[in-house]
Order: sequence, then C-alpha cells, then structure tokens
Amino acid sequence: MQGKNEQYYKAYLSYNRISRRGLLRGVFHPLERAERSGESRLAPRPPFAAEENLFLAACNGCGECVDACPYNLISLSGQKAVFELDYAACDLCGKCAESCATHALHPAFKKDTEFRPHFSENCLLKQNQACTLCQDSCPQQAISADLQVNHDLCNGCGECKLSCFISAIRLTLTN
Repeated sequence: MQGKNEQYYKAYLSYNRISRRGLLRGVFHPLERAERSGESRLAPRPPFAAEENLFLAACNGCGECVDACPYNLISLSGQKAVFELDYAACDLCGKCAESCATHALHPAFKKDTEFRPHFSENCLLKQNQACTLCQDSCPQQAISADLQVNHDLCNGCGECKLSCFISAIRLTLTN
C-alpha cells in the first residue's frame, strides 16, 4: 500500500506544481484561495457543504440529508442537495452532515449556509421607527443597531428573516 500512495503523490506532483509559498498560503489562508479562484455556488447548499466543485463531484443525490433535516430545509434539484430558508430557520444541528455517506456535507466543513440578510426600504428601522426584532432574534448577535451585518459572526441561519413581521429581510448568497 505504501508504494501505491507514493506513486500517486509522485504522479500528482509531476502534474501539479506546488510551491512552498503556495502550499503555506493554502494552509494558512484557504479563504483567499477560494476568493481568487472565483468559485461560487451554483445553488444554495446546506451548511457543512464542501466547496462547490467538490460538492458537485461528491453529492450523488441519495437524499439522506433531505431525510435527516428536522426542518425540511433541504431538497434535491438536479440530483444535488439544495437549501431553502423560506419557512423555517436552520439551527445548524449537523444532522445533514452526519447522514452524508459521500462527505459532500461533513462536520469538518464550514458551519455556514452562506446566506446573508439584506434589508429592504420597508424595514421599520430604515423608516426611523423602533424595531429590534431581527437583532434580538439573531443567535450570533451579528446585526447592529444600524442594520450592519457582521459577516464574520453571521452563519446564515435565517432567524432574522423569520422574525421580521413585515418581510423586510431577504436572504442572499454571499458569492
């Protein structure tokens, strides 16, 4: 088995040149690499999803994540898992990732739906009226009093959208 692994890596390295700087940059700054590559989601994916190219290769459309989601937020489209936060919020319980046999979803991947709130002009705060429902409902405390979203704290759970009784919040992917 050792010979096979060594042959694999020799073949890989002869095809792909990896500099020490590139290797360390990929280890210590993986988000910069993803941003530079311009890789974006083709559809909303469940939390704990691999990068899009890996997700598309690994997800076989088995539907185990669909069955595992306690809030019915995951469905299949084109034999791939897609994620929708229209009628319920995601508590990021990880049951979808635990059920995924192909590891397209895995607990080691980012615990984020990649959705972020955007506030319409109908928002009461934008109309100088008192309302803190979205801020109060955010478990991550990612929404400030001036409706700025801290993208590092926000995990895209959707609680803010559901709390808004005038539907002034829409969630969009952060591609």
